[in-house]
Amino acid sequence: MYMIKSLLSTCLLFLVVNSGAQIYINPGVDTTFKQVKVALEFYNNYMADFKNKTIPDMKKYWPKNELQSRKVPDQSIYMFDDYPLYSQGYIPTIIYIRPTDKYVQIKTQLSSVDSLKHIMTMDVFNYYVAFDKHYHPYFINPLTANLAKWPTRKLRNVTFYYPPHYQFNREKAGKLIKQIVSLESVWGLQAINIRYYLTTDNDELYKLVGFDYALLMGNKLKPSGKSDGIDNQVFCSGWGEDYFHEVVHLYLNHLFPKSPLQEGLAVFYGGSMGHNIEWHLKRVNQYLIDHPKVDLTDIDNFWYKDPYTNPGSAIEGMICNMAYQKGGLSGLKRLMEYTSFNDIFINEFGITRTQINSFLRKAISDEARR
Repeated sequence: MYMIKSLLSTCLLFLVVNSGAQIYINPGVDTTFKQVKVALEFYNNYMADFKNKTIPDMKKYWPKNELQSRKVPDQSIYMFDDYPLYSQGYIPTIIYIRPTDKYVQIKTQLSSVDSLKHIMTMDVFNYYVAFDKHYHPYFINPLTANLAKWPTRKLRNVTFYYPPHYQFNREKAGKLIKQIVSLESVWGLQAINIRYYLTTDNDELYKLVGFDYALLMGNKLKPSGKSDGIDNQVFCSGWGEDYFHEVVHLYLNHLFPKSPLQEGLAVFYGGSMGHNIEWHLKRVNQYLIDHPKVDLTDIDNFWYKDPYTNPGSAIEGMICNMAYQKGGLSGLKRLMEYTSFNDIFINEFGITRTQINSFLRKAISDEARR
């Protein structure tokens, strides 16, 4: 009993560095070893450097071989959003530390607390801190370590990485390459070298980059993906070698950085979650029939829970399709130059704000009947 009380009194602490950043230490975590103390200070400094949606100077924390391979070696940063995960105000708690001869493993839980003081776990992830011959700490990349066991296959400009248990499908990979060649030709773009990581399910994908748990893990299996436009990478689960949607993001997002229709453009060309845009619009249309009071005026805030469809991106894809049908590629490019939905509806479709809801409902209904 005394030992438990001692742990509670000494371990319910938090690390504090000059920046004022805090990382809480869970009871039971032993921080007395010198190796652990140095690793924790290094780790806490790294977390403290995530300020105002910016990332730290990676040269201070990651070895040269990782920096030569990727501009941002830390693959956990952008797995959920387009700005750094650790800048989003979640509460970090270290729940596990394991020192070994090669590194110190640090397992952290990011949480949030609602108004009723319920703890909501956002994710649990791992960092590995190693030391050079001068006892200077640096991070080991879980992605690099895990990929050492994975086979690779390269077709044209895409290098595919897949688990050892997976049977590579060259036919599907060839389909992706044909779509890429067509996109490059239509848009007049040069080929870019892409790293394409594919897994059979989402859990496997997140474990690849160092997560034990993430919000998108579990649940019913369905295709999903994430693109990394900084290092031209695609993370794909459940759809194999031809998840073109995420590749479209790599090619076209940087052309229209302020467009509210980036996701819609990817849906227009590559569908979403394993289905084409028509399939998704049928589901959205049925939802709107069942919920006649739903207002689509603020389309960028329209969302409801559907395990198979992202309703907002489906409608955005439809808007891209309407612009293409009306003005071809030049019309689509013009559409993507706008920075607000209001300007899009007024200038491209002659629709005032009060008409947006009825306009979109009719367009969705028409598409669903095709």
